[in-house]
Formats: sequence, C-alpha cells, structure tokens
Amino acid sequence: MKKIVLYALALSLCACKSTDIRNITSSVADIASIGASTTSSSSDGSFSTNSSTPEYSHNQQQYSTASENIYITNSDRTKRNYGVIRSIESEKNPKGMTMVRFLSYQQDSGAPMKSSSYLYAIDSNGWTSQKSVSAHYARTIMINSGQYYLKARSTQGDFYTTGTLTLLPGVTNVVTIDLQ
Repeated sequence: MKKIVLYALALSLCACKSTDIRNITSSVADIASIGASTTSSSSDGSFSTNSSTPEYSHNQQQYSTASENIYITNSDRTKRNYGVIRSIESEKNPKGMTMVRFLSYQQDSGAPMKSSSYLYAIDSNGWTSQKSVSAHYARTIMINSGQYYLKARSTQGDFYTTGTLTLLPGVTNVVTIDLQ
C-alpha cells in the first residue's frame, strides 16, 4: 500500500505549483491514514475499530471567489502580490545615471505584452510614497535608486503585476515582469 501511495505521489508532483503540491500531499496523507484504520474481532464475536482518523476531513481549498480592484495610479498596496517580478539585470549606460526599463510578458503563455508601470518609492520606515514615477511600454526612464513598490498593468487586457523591487544606482535596471 505504501509503495502505491509513494508512486502516486511521485507522479503527481511532476510540473506542479507549490500550492498544488501542498494539496496533493495533504490528500495523499489523508487517503493513507484512512487505509491505516484496522478492524479486529474479539473472542466474544464483537468487532472493534482502531482508527487513527475518526473522520475524513480535507484542507480548505485555496481558491477565492472574492476579487480585488487594482488601481495602478493609486499608491495603496494590494492584499497579495500579483504576477511575478522575474529578474532585474543591470546594464551600463553612458550617462552613469540610474535608469529603469520594463520588459513585460504574459504569465501563462510567455508572450510579450505592452504595459504601463507605476513605481512608488518606499522610505526607510516601509511607507509607500503618494507620488509615482510612470514608465510606459518598454521605454527607459531616469529615476532615483532605491526600493520601490511596482504596479503594472497590461494595455491589452486585465493583467497585472505588483510587488517590491530594488533599483541599483548608476546603471540601467532592466526589469522583467510576468503579468497575471
């Protein structure tokens, strides 16, 4: 029984997200514990059940029907980060100024997308500035170095990326984002 459960677990983990893996392992553990309950009979003809789990219960699903309105021109942080900030590469620039350029892709397909990005400076206390710096499409803009809260939206639909990033001084920071 253990070999079958282990084999099913190994097959199900291939190409899964971390939340999927957590749900799968929870389900397999629940199923294995149900199979571990035993029934024994006594000499007087009565049966007793020895069960490690008295009742089957499964973890709550991590899906939500609630939605969150995202306004990229508003400095409020979202309840969770959307999309992915994949990489921040630095390129030398002839001016020696701090600059940033965004390369946007659709998270599921990897197709390039045009987007508008708004950066809100984060101070040493963790507060987000009300004033934003905007970057549209893949244009390079001059900006101060430091930590920023990013809000980006695709111009081709409701795809977003939000999160924190740090820009290095004196170089062009090329930020690759996946819009969700």
